[in-house]
Amino acid sequence: MAISILSDPSHVIQVSPEIVSRLVATESPNNFQLQRRDFMIDNGAAYDSTHSSLSLSEAGIYSIGDSILVIDNLNNSYPGKITNIIGSPQETVIIDIPWTLFAATPSYFNDISLYDGWYFEGKLTINGVEQSLTIQAYPDSTGKSDIDVSGILQIATSLSKVGDYASDIIPETTKSGSFTFAYRECYYGYEGTYVEEGHTWYYIEGVRSEEQGSNLYDYLSTAAADAPFFNQFEKPVLFAGLPFDISFFMPDVGSPAPTLTVTIKRYDAANTLLGTDTETIASDTLIGYLCSLNVSFTTLEDTADHLLISIE
Repeated sequence: MAISILSDPSHVIQVSPEIVSRLVATESPNNFQLQRRDFMIDNGAAYDSTHSSLSLSEAGIYSIGDSILVIDNLNNSYPGKITNIIGSPQETVIIDIPWTLFAATPSYFNDISLYDGWYFEGKLTINGVEQSLTIQAYPDSTGKSDIDVSGILQIATSLSKVGDYASDIIPETTKSGSFTFAYRECYYGYEGTYVEEGHTWYYIEGVRSEEQGSNLYDYLSTAAADAPFFNQFEKPVLFAGLPFDISFFMPDVGSPAPTLTVTIKRYDAANTLLGTDTETIASDTLIGYLCSLNVSFTTLEDTADHLLISIE
């Protein structure tokens, strides 16, 4: 038996050299599609007018009389039963499905009787803490199923905002973080061993449209491109003397610099530069989180019209 991951919520930003975004929005579906394949078929042929013979890649523990689902190369599934088993060690299974019924070459079959009640189970480890709540998903007739981890990620976020303006940049640990994904097979009387998917993923409390998908690749700063601030307004409004912050995601890609350089330039309505403020801030506690940059001015020039903020 084999379980493979067919798709996940990642987004390829650049093919060569490869840059992949694994930053996702919690309020959108974040699906890991898994595939179950019990026994691979090397080749098949007609056995008689009502049966087919399937030559398998390796011997299995299936039995005569087992109910199975045969899947062909076009992802069509065909229910049937094993009527005979011939040969060793590379066995040929005789099934009660006519060869003429297959629209394409049979690829594999899943044994429903042998693994009664079979399902996928997924779990997350969020910010280093293994979650006790898991996600279960039953496969369709071809052995595929989606495990949507969004519900677990939503539980990991809260309404509270930790950015309290005590520091110039605060990581929003209640709104963002990292996770890993692991999966296993289970059926009646058996729980498999979890297999790690193998990557570190990052999440931000946010929502995307169905057309956009859940991945927040356009807010991820990489060697390929800069990223905008994580803000729904193109030009948010600041009022002098009142609290104001703007958010950005600090990526954990490549070799993050030990410090960030924050530059704030002030302009008048004619776009004339009035002044520049520059500050260097340590980045070690910010990596992998949505961060709030505190923009604080007790006074601004009377002619100040807009600010240009950049972080390098």
